Amino acid sequence: MNPLVTLSLKPVPDDFYHASKLLCGMDALERDGLIRFRIECSTQCPIAALRLRVDLPDGSSRLIGIDLSDHSDHFDPELLAVCSTYLKRSFHRPDVEKLPMQAAARVRPYGLNHACTTRRSNARVARAFLLDQPLSGLVASLQVARYLTALPAVSAFEQDPHVALEPTIVFQTRVWEAEEVDGEAEAEQINEQRVCMVRALRKAFGERFRGGLMPTRLALARYPAEISPIPSRRRLYTTQSKRSLIGIYTSGLFNSTAFKLSEYLAASQCVVAEPLRNEEQPALNPGEHFLPFRDVDSCVSACERLLREPGLAVELRRTGNDYYRRHVAPRAHARCVLHRGGIRLDDAAPAQARMSMK
Repeated sequence: MNPLVTLSLKPVPDDFYHASKLLCGMDALERDGLIRFRIECSTQCPIAALRLRVDLPDGSSRLIGIDLSDHSDHFDPELLAVCSTYLKRSFHRPDVEKLPMQAAARVRPYGLNHACTTRRSNARVARAFLLDQPLSGLVASLQVARYLTALPAVSAFEQDPHVALEPTIVFQTRVWEAEEVDGEAEAEQINEQRVCMVRALRKAFGERFRGGLMPTRLALARYPAEISPIPSRRRLYTTQSKRSLIGIYTSGLFNSTAFKLSEYLAASQCVVAEPLRNEEQPALNPGEHFLPFRDVDSCVSACERLLREPGLAVELRRTGNDYYRRHVAPRAHARCVLHRGGIRLDDAAPAQARMSMK
């Protein structure tokens, strides 16, 4: 009998947004005949923290905690106390090492993440949170279902590294209000860095640069000249973004690992990235999986190098896509999550080489 994997999470859109790729992956593993999988609504789960219970055929069980918070220095004490493995999306080793030794030993990187769905995973959510939900929770469940159906499909992000791409650079970002981050000073620093990057790329590459600022209220009021012509709706943005050879990566809020890194790798684009603060397992290596930059000038230089050295671009696309297929794609990532929790699945099972899911 296969292990029974139960994912417990709060029925709120943000949690499903962050957990959507894992839902796709676990559903795929069940389809491969490797696990049995079910979703459980739990109002006891804290926001941005999931519980993954694995009941094994021998009668034993394991509890894997999944912390999807942007903050590398925030840990859920209750979840950390009861789980056998605690997977953290924003895994910054200096913050982990501040924990008591026994707790720190259970914390491991969760892996790269982005929001995506499949028809099967959406149907599964509908069954779990609409058909089996009491009337008191129906409104929240309908919000979750509506939110998930608006996300791009897994296959919308993925493309083969041999697909011809346009010799352009994409970087679409947003600016933040003070109340959305840690105050006015933090907001100003983040916003100015991003605006400077947009201006420099637009100046250096002209029409070869695709992107700018998302048209938020703040951006329209303070930076109208830097507004992106690319649509900000997720599906339209994904379609247009993946056409560019080069994707620029900067870290997310609170130094989190932004979803765009995972998205660029899925699309087999060349990634030009500022130093990765958070640790991944296995590591993403500068020069192998991405070209690093320190400042605006070195970012422009890295892009220019990729545009004039097609052999380098080919190799970077190949290694980035290989990392995605092995560690980030939904099916592969779900296996990694279970493996880090001490659960090894049968490697002889079918469909392991398949990348995208319908």
